[in-house]
Amino acid sequence: MIKKVKVHLLRPGVYITDFNCSWLAHPFLTSKKRIKSYQDIEKIKQAGISEVFIDTTKGIDIFESLTREQFLEEFKTNLEGVVPAEELDYQVQVSLEKELKQAREIQYKAHDLLKRAYEDIRYGNVLKIKEFADSVNEIIDSVTRNRDALLLLSNIKAKDEYTYEHSVNVSILAAGITKALKMDKDEMFEYTLGAILHDIGKSKIPDEILKKQSPLTRSEYEVLKKHVELGVEILSSHKEATAQTLSVIAEHHERLNGTGYPQKLSGTQISLGGKLGGILDVYDALTSHRIYHEPVHPVQALKEIYAQRGILFEEELIQQFIKFLGIYPPGSLVKLASGFLAIVIEAGRENVLKPVVRIIYDLNKNMAILPRNMDLSKGVGDLHRIEGMVNPQFYNINLNQYLINMLND
Repeated sequence: MIKKVKVHLLRPGVYITDFNCSWLAHPFLTSKKRIKSYQDIEKIKQAGISEVFIDTTKGIDIFESLTREQFLEEFKTNLEGVVPAEELDYQVQVSLEKELKQAREIQYKAHDLLKRAYEDIRYGNVLKIKEFADSVNEIIDSVTRNRDALLLLSNIKAKDEYTYEHSVNVSILAAGITKALKMDKDEMFEYTLGAILHDIGKSKIPDEILKKQSPLTRSEYEVLKKHVELGVEILSSHKEATAQTLSVIAEHHERLNGTGYPQKLSGTQISLGGKLGGILDVYDALTSHRIYHEPVHPVQALKEIYAQRGILFEEELIQQFIKFLGIYPPGSLVKLASGFLAIVIEAGRENVLKPVVRIIYDLNKNMAILPRNMDLSKGVGDLHRIEGMVNPQFYNINLNQYLINMLND
């Protein structure tokens, strides 16, 4: 996407496609430039340029922060009232600290299981669905004990492991939202199994298409789209794959207005599994490293999905998903009124505006600090209220490393 931004918002990693001035007025040899350092930005400022055009498909996006008021205005609704609190299940059986390490093991196991499954299918072997059933039950059990542990860990993402991480993350989201909506254990299992296997058909798509570094051609895209039907084919002979499980696999690319694929279903023709799968699939894709784009802030991803309410996605499900994740999703970087940056690690139980955070950076001193946790609902006062959500790329903060360090505390 091409967008105009203020020069003072530029950060290393941005791709400038137009300096918004004559070629003699800017300090570089060409009119297109990837910003590699703050020195590059300083040269642009010194040239008297105030605004430039950037291409977010070739570099990082510019998304500085969004205040709570702006967030609520963007979504045109009071999210605290989208779904009454009593309609969502937020019960916590064990502490986050206790669940984290076990959740990490569950995450690793699911990731490795998918990796082996892709290899098995490529060699003509049968999918070992019983192993996935066991893994899905472990994910559901973890989310039941503490929903935030796996949600938080799903923010640890690597560029070269997207295919497997994405499917695991979608299954974590599926387990979480189905639990929050108080589905029974069988329904949770069916939809979560469908979520972890929603892209299994890609195991039969050539690597030169899956891992292509440039945009796919029309014919290549048509081949990629076949992963949906291939996935249904792989699962159809397994009795564990119920209609609900298959619906996630078969319909997660269908869209409300009929523009999806492969069947071009619309409206009520799309099952609950297909509608849920579509929202969860797109949310994780937007917030992940991809070959062709950098991840967007979780709130930006929610905003983009919400903008398609009633068009691509069902509005009520989007609202329930936003309510489930919270105004400040676990793994989000936020700015406190006190001048600290903090990672949201647990959703607010009694007040969605006051989650538990992990303070990691002091903006007043422009330096990282020894991380410490703070429950904003426990009388910390207005000093530590959340002022807005911040893109970690603006401060060169590696959230992956902070989250991994939490496991070693």
